[in-house]
Amino acid sequence: MTSTSIPPLFSAVPAGVFGPLASPNRDRYWRLLCRLFDEYFGPDAPLPPSHGYPRREIVAALERYLLAEEAWEDEDGHVADAALAARAGAVYERLRDAGWLRQDKLGVREMVLMPPGMAQLLATLLEFAERGPTFVSAKIRSIELQLQQVVDGHAGGEALDEAADQARRLLSSLSSMSLQVRDLMPELVRSETTAQFARQWFERYVAQFFIRDYADLHRADHPLARRAQILLMVQEIEAGGRREGILAWYLEHVAEGDPARAGQRLQRSVSRLRELERIDEYLARLDEDMRQANRRALAFLDYRLRAPDRLDVLLHRAARGALAAPEATLRMPVAPGALMDEAQLRPPRRRPQAIPRSANSAQQPSAEQLARLSLLRRIKRARLVTAEDMARYVGRQLPAGGSLDSARLEITSIEDLRAYQTLLTLALRSHRDGGLRRDDPLGRLLRGFQVELLDAGEPADNGWLRAPRFVLRHATAPAAASAPAAPAWPSKTAAAPRRARSARNPA
Repeated sequence: MTSTSIPPLFSAVPAGVFGPLASPNRDRYWRLLCRLFDEYFGPDAPLPPSHGYPRREIVAALERYLLAEEAWEDEDGHVADAALAARAGAVYERLRDAGWLRQDKLGVREMVLMPPGMAQLLATLLEFAERGPTFVSAKIRSIELQLQQVVDGHAGGEALDEAADQARRLLSSLSSMSLQVRDLMPELVRSETTAQFARQWFERYVAQFFIRDYADLHRADHPLARRAQILLMVQEIEAGGRREGILAWYLEHVAEGDPARAGQRLQRSVSRLRELERIDEYLARLDEDMRQANRRALAFLDYRLRAPDRLDVLLHRAARGALAAPEATLRMPVAPGALMDEAQLRPPRRRPQAIPRSANSAQQPSAEQLARLSLLRRIKRARLVTAEDMARYVGRQLPAGGSLDSARLEITSIEDLRAYQTLLTLALRSHRDGGLRRDDPLGRLLRGFQVELLDAGEPADNGWLRAPRFVLRHATAPAAASAPAAPAWPSKTAAAPRRARSARNPA
């Protein structure tokens, strides 16, 4: 971010706005501001009058709040001992001078309001203080829905700008989550007892700093898995037909008629949304921080559980005993002889010799294995129905220019039974709405004939299958053709040599 693109802060808020929150009584000022905001100026308070509240009412409210507060300190660190009314008046003037409150004249009365900018700043600070674990799924789903509204033309630049801000806040939240996890561990390690460490670990680490849907982040149905679709919608918005309309919205509502500024604002929103490509980096770093925190916590618990109770007391007692013991009793408990000797050293470790390896020998299949392989090929071929097999089966039984009922189809072999089953499947698929689909792989078997399912009557039983009846008919010739089309299947005389060749080479 360049210096020219940094938004000015103190042109939107007074220069001394953070003075009360940086004083020795900052916690008390913060509580007073929150109570005033909650009772008078916040969204949960009654709608304030357009001209504000009387000054005496706000000062009286500060007096009530000060009754429940501890003793205040002045700027030098001394406890203030002024009267309650004087203290309330001093707090009011401090908040007014800092810019949190504004006093106007309405006739002879003094009316008090909280400026809208200060109310928005206080609401942002409250939201930051109350921020809990992040729900990544909800934020991703919200971004996707807003972008879908923009792509469909139901929303304009306002939805795109809000989605970009949500994407920036999501990445910022994930980045700060890793820092919070790393900063929390040294604080937890300083726990005095094991029970205190375990309680703080589960209450603060798991409940406060954990992503609520962290366990579901890597699931296939998590909204985070649709970030590729979100990036495609961003690309469509940037390079598609909706760009001009969104740019016109920015030009009218944001840029005040400046085309260059409108283009920069649109590019900023698109760039923030494109940063969702980096969300894997943030999640990987967060996973690593979580694993390190878990390892440190388990190591700490293991040490606390295995170490003797009150180990420091035992060490102090042993040290005092060693200092008070006579010199003769302090000899080292070792055997006589040389303490450091070559014979007492551990022999070097010898690595076992590597097992010699031999190449895998090629093994020729036996005659039984070859026979089984050939039989398996013949079985598969007998159950496979090609267009030529179907043409031979139908051409052998369907009369020229006529029709044939399925009950009259002959089945004398496995090949015939498989062809009958395929015809039945074609009849069932052709009977549904829209007929047989173009991309149906069985449609290429219909060469010169049609299959029609018969609804009436009982299912036919040919001794092999009990199935619905169907009828075979010749395909209708095109109207433009003057001569009758030749049958698509081979004749019996032409099929005989091929059958003979198949018999000579069954494999």
